[in-house]
Amino acid sequence: MQQLYYELSVLAKAIHFKNLSAAAIHVGLSQPQLSRIIARIEDEFKVILLDRSAKRKSSWTPIAFEMAEIFDRTSRRLGTELQGLSQNNAVAEIHIGTLEGMADFAIKTSKICFEQVGIKKISLDIYDLNELDSNFLAGNLDMIFTSKIPGRQKFRYLHEIGSQVLERVSNNKKFGVYSTFEFGRSQKKELENYEYLFVSNSLAVRKAWLDNVGGVGYVPSETRKGRNKENEPVFLIGSELLSPILWEKLEGALAKD
Repeated sequence: MQQLYYELSVLAKAIHFKNLSAAAIHVGLSQPQLSRIIARIEDEFKVILLDRSAKRKSSWTPIAFEMAEIFDRTSRRLGTELQGLSQNNAVAEIHIGTLEGMADFAIKTSKICFEQVGIKKISLDIYDLNELDSNFLAGNLDMIFTSKIPGRQKFRYLHEIGSQVLERVSNNKKFGVYSTFEFGRSQKKELENYEYLFVSNSLAVRKAWLDNVGGVGYVPSETRKGRNKENEPVFLIGSELLSPILWEKLEGALAKD
């Protein structure tokens, strides 16, 4: 059997998107390149990973999800065992993802990682909720700041860091103002209430629109420590492959901060 580690790693990322065209955009390959990779796996294992019967957009078959899950599980186990050989070594670099409304807290945590945990390089990127979930589940992020726990699985490294309130702004009922995540979950009947719809994945852009033009939409408050019934919890979640020593140091530093 040919060595197909790279191809399977691409599949494991691609299945988090509903079809081949959406997956190609997010995994950094052209659609023909991704199609050839999928065909290579299908040919090697004699399986069908894409349901190509749809006229416009093909979708993943159940076996595609099963194969990706097996690959992810095996990769995590390998990563954990390899980490066991090097737990005494400092982690030099991590990649953090955050919702824009939690950027201040993510910046503070990054500073803690530099000064108290020993990280030498941090990449901090802002995503909307859909992108944050898919990138984290695909293994592209080491830690995330989020208001929703991705998927249905239980995470080994999960820390509730505080809470925030979603504040409703309603100063111009002609415009419905949505994040891409909110728009994707909205019912058609709700959207029909507005003459115009303004959708942006940038919280700063949505706030500017609501301030300068007006509309109806929600903006999160700053993340605060503590929690009450009216607030939504904010979580810091670490990848299963994150060093246990790093997470222990980080949790200890956050508890003191």
